[in-house]
Amino acid sequence: MPAALSTLLLLLVPLAVAADDLADLTVEALSANPGIAAMEARVEQLDALAGVADAWPDPMAMLEYSNVPVSSWGLADHPMAGLQLKAQQTIPFPGVTGLRQEVAESRVAVAEASLDEARLRLVRAVEESWWRLLLVRQLRAVTAEHVELTDQLVEAVRARYETGSAGQHALVRLQVLRDKLADDLDDFERRDRQLSAALVASLARSPADRFDTPAEAVPLAPGEGVAGWLDQAREERPALEELRAAERGAELEARLARADARPDLTVWGGYRVRTVQTDVDPGTDLASLGISAPITLSSSRVGRGKQSAALEAAAAARRRHEALLDSIEAQLESAHAAWTRAASKAQVYQDELLPAARQALDTTLADYRVDKADFASLYQAEVQLLELDRARLTAITETHLQNAAVRAITGQSSVAGDQR
Repeated sequence: MPAALSTLLLLLVPLAVAADDLADLTVEALSANPGIAAMEARVEQLDALAGVADAWPDPMAMLEYSNVPVSSWGLADHPMAGLQLKAQQTIPFPGVTGLRQEVAESRVAVAEASLDEARLRLVRAVEESWWRLLLVRQLRAVTAEHVELTDQLVEAVRARYETGSAGQHALVRLQVLRDKLADDLDDFERRDRQLSAALVASLARSPADRFDTPAEAVPLAPGEGVAGWLDQAREERPALEELRAAERGAELEARLARADARPDLTVWGGYRVRTVQTDVDPGTDLASLGISAPITLSSSRVGRGKQSAALEAAAAARRRHEALLDSIEAQLESAHAAWTRAASKAQVYQDELLPAARQALDTTLADYRVDKADFASLYQAEVQLLELDRARLTAITETHLQNAAVRAITGQSSVAGDQR
């Protein structure tokens, strides 16, 4: 497995069951996604071009039917006629071919960093779809439990309604709540299908595929904090490396433009085979050697223009690097705030609010049956328990979503915090 790919593999996130599923899916996505495969092919293409970027121009071989009379086109009809054999080679200005190779290699570096950034985005997309799918299924299960619980409340209210100690409005109101929760189950099923489709697209699987998710997850607490994450991002984030490579490549292009404006020399050698002999000319074969260089009238101006443009491109890449660093810091601050609050909320709801809300509903129902509590208190206790159940699951999922976000922002394979 390539090193760049292996650095993106997930640390197994803490799940109640099926802990390997998400890690397996990310590995599958990285190996099967056609968009990633296309970018890998692009890197291979640029790498192949970089391997030949320092090649010299091909030498020229020429054969010339030389100095024949136009009246006869015969070699024997003029003493200067003959066959001219010639070889010619253009010699690049010193350092130019090396710079061309360095520029080509910098393009490979930019493409590789762009590929790694695409892998990060893909992993994050898979993780987000996975965790949202898990949340939808957990919310569906909780809602189904509350449908059953509401049925029990309906029976309790019906018992008092039939004895005349409760109004019909109470029974109808609970029935509406139960039917609304039952209808919500279809919305969760729709969302399940949508998120499954998103996963299928990332994995290039059959649209009919379904995914197994665990029944429960545990929250994560943020670990290192913004300062440590920012240091990791500076070292590991592919998008930052892509801009650094783009800046280096633009600076190399500026040097190449300056060097390319200098004249290349062309050398040649020729040998003429003669066939006519005269009293004053024995018909000796002739040889010639030569060298030429262009007069750099336009190329110097073009070279200066290209150099200036490349330096501006380098400055632009440097400014984009600074802007991205600022954006990364802001994103990390936001993620840390959301992650910290979600972890705290999940813990408080799990340990304190939910047990109290369940107890409140149980005692309110018991009091209602003996006419010590009114219907409004019973209804409110059930609605509050439902909201707390859903909020706890949402908060747990949020810790994992923020974990995935921070890893994508920093370019790390894992920055998972402490398990709560």
